[in-house]
Amino acid sequence: EEEIDVEVSSVIVATGWRPYDATNLDTLGFGTFPNVITNVMMERYAATGGPTGGRIVRPSDGEAPSRVAFVQCAGSRDVNHLNYCSGVCCLASLKQATYVKEQLPDAEVTMYYIDRRAPGRNEDTLTPVSALDGVELVNGKVGKIEQEGGALKLRVEDIHSGKMLDATADLVVLATGMVSRLSEASSPFGLKQDEDGFGLD
Repeated sequence: EEEIDVEVSSVIVATGWRPYDATNLDTLGFGTFPNVITNVMMERYAATGGPTGGRIVRPSDGEAPSRVAFVQCAGSRDVNHLNYCSGVCCLASLKQATYVKEQLPDAEVTMYYIDRRAPGRNEDTLTPVSALDGVELVNGKVGKIEQEGGALKLRVEDIHSGKMLDATADLVVLATGMVSRLSEASSPFGLKQDEDGFGLD
C-alpha cells in the first residue's frame, strides 16, 4: 500500500443513491400483489444476467404480460414520501417501454404520468417511444392498485378532467424515485446537504 498526495483543482464526490422503498406505498400494492414491481426490478428482468435471463415476465406465473402499466412518480412529488422529482424516472420508463415492445411487440404499454419530463435533447427519446404502436402516455395520477382475479385494477385520476378512471394491467412497474445515500454516512469533506439529503456546492 502507498499513500500519495495529488494536487487537483476540484473533487467530484459520487455519493450514490438507493431506490425509494416501494413498500411504503401501501395503496399501490407492492409486496402484496406479485405482479407489481419497481423500475429497478424491471431493469433486472430485462438484463440477460438477471433472474429471468432477460425475459420480461409476470412474477406470479412466469408468463409474458400482455398489458404493462408504468406508474410514474410512485412516491415522488408527494409530501408524504419524496417531495421532489428525481429527474430520470420518466426517461427510465420510456427506455423500459422499448424493452417491452422489442420483446413483446403485441403487448399494450401505458405510462401514467403527472408531467412528462424529458428535457433538452432527451425529447428525442420521448417522441419516438410515444409514437410506437401499442404505447400510450396518459396524463393521470394512479392513486390505488387492486387485484381482481388475475388482473390488476388501477384507479387513475385524470389530470385534465379531475375524474377518476379505471384501467387494467397484468404487470405494473412503479417508477420509484432516488434517495440520496449521503445522509446515511458521514459526509466526506464536510459536504453540506439540502433538506432532502443531497449534496450542495
